Amino acid sequence: MKKIAVRILLLLLLLVIIAVSIIGINYANNSIHPQSGEGDDLTQAADTITVFNWNLGYAGLGKDSDFIADGGKNFYPPSKEIVQDNLSGIRTIIRNHPADIYLFQEISEPDMLTLGVDVLAGVRETLAHYNWFFTNDISTRFIPQKNAMHHGLATFSRIKTLPVKTIRLPLEPTRLNGLLRRQYHIQVREFDDKAGNNWAVVNIHLSAFDEGGNIRVQQYEKLLEIVDKFYKDGKYVVVAGDWNMQLIPTNFPHTTTEEFLFWLKILPKEALKPDWQLLVDPTFATVRTNERPYTKGENYTTIIDGFLVSPNVKALKIQTLDTNFQFTDHQPVWGEFWAKP
Repeated sequence: MKKIAVRILLLLLLLVIIAVSIIGINYANNSIHPQSGEGDDLTQAADTITVFNWNLGYAGLGKDSDFIADGGKNFYPPSKEIVQDNLSGIRTIIRNHPADIYLFQEISEPDMLTLGVDVLAGVRETLAHYNWFFTNDISTRFIPQKNAMHHGLATFSRIKTLPVKTIRLPLEPTRLNGLLRRQYHIQVREFDDKAGNNWAVVNIHLSAFDEGGNIRVQQYEKLLEIVDKFYKDGKYVVVAGDWNMQLIPTNFPHTTTEEFLFWLKILPKEALKPDWQLLVDPTFATVRTNERPYTKGENYTTIIDGFLVSPNVKALKIQTLDTNFQFTDHQPVWGEFWAKP
């Protein structure tokens, strides 16, 4: 009788754990949980602004990693030590490339994909005097860290801005592994420069694995509607992030076979409003495939990270920083922008 009672108790405990996990997952499926921190010594924007954009791949997709969703064999990074080394390298790159505003995608709190490493905290420490704002696009609640997921978008600013806005984008129709639904959205920072020009800087991360790229296109079209309204309201608009669509034709050397390019989608430029400009540095790729760890000349690479600017904005410089994909599967892009008279 005692054995039966113990088994019943264990079964009930298991059912409670499962129920709490499902509640935590479902709670996260419909929620975006902002976190923020005030900076110090913030200044008003000058005549030009500089923007640094980087998909950090949660510091788990450096040169030593592959990823199962891209055709690789592994879901987790090779080790916690490698994640920590990647984060250290990411912090060095950020530290060596000053900008007024930093935009990050796939930045993570401690979770299963980072093997417990707090990537967000590491970046916050690097940009200690910046105002910061983080919102999840995937997040679970009430689940142990080793099985949890907490990552999304973050913006850091050393100039005074209005409170960051979040605006929803169309969601994928199906859930990740039948449970999680990624909460696609954009972050918008608005501020005035010394000349009185009002800017809107937008951080984006579009869908990656939607069948046929249909959700990506819907998100893209919705994004264009949103930012065009900002422009018509008199704002100077800079959009940056991971578009998850090929922004220009590229032909970087590789040996990746066609089966691992299933995700590739060309951005439909015909949808752009008149005189809006899509800006990239054609010199270097910004993303690599993850069907295997990175070897230059073997993994397929192309350009999916870049800037979109409204007709009243002039780009003074656009630069991709060549990191040889050492710390993440994306490379950072940096831009300097000026408000046209």
